[in-house]
Amino acid sequence: MKIQFRQLGLYAAVVALICCVSCVETDELVTPNVASPVLVVLQGSAFAASAPVSVNGRFYELDKSGILDHTVGIDSIPVAGLQVRVFINHTQEIGSATTDSNGRLVFEQPWSSLGLSAPRVGNTVRLEFAGVHKDIAFRTYHNVSVR
Repeated sequence: MKIQFRQLGLYAAVVALICCVSCVETDELVTPNVASPVLVVLQGSAFAASAPVSVNGRFYELDKSGILDHTVGIDSIPVAGLQVRVFINHTQEIGSATTDSNGRLVFEQPWSSLGLSAPRVGNTVRLEFAGVHKDIAFRTYHNVSVR
C-alpha cells in the first residue's frame, strides 16, 4: 500500500511538472500572416518541349463591402496596371508583365529561360508570380510541366 502511495505521488508530481512547463508564452510570429491583396487566377500548366511556356493570368481585387448582403456578395474588380514579377528558385527573376485594363496578363518564356536547356516530358518548374498592391506584397506559385 505504501508503494502505491509513493507511485501515485510520483505520478502527480510528473503531471504537475508537465503542466507547468507546457504553459510557455510565445512571441508574435516572425513573419505576420497577411491575406493577399489580390485574387490570382493562372491558366496554362502543360506545354510541349518545343513550345514556349505561356501562362495567362487574371488579377482581381475583392470588394467585400457587400459580404453581409446576400443580394450583393463579394465582387471581383480587375486590377489594371499591376506590375507582376516572375521568379524561379525564390530569387531568380525571369521576367515581368503588367496587367491590362481587364486585369489580365500573358507571361511567355522559352523553357531555357526557366532553367531547362533540354526539356523532357515530365520536367516541372515552379513559377512564382509576385507583386505589390496597395502597399501589400503578394506571391503565388504555379507549376508548369513539359508534356
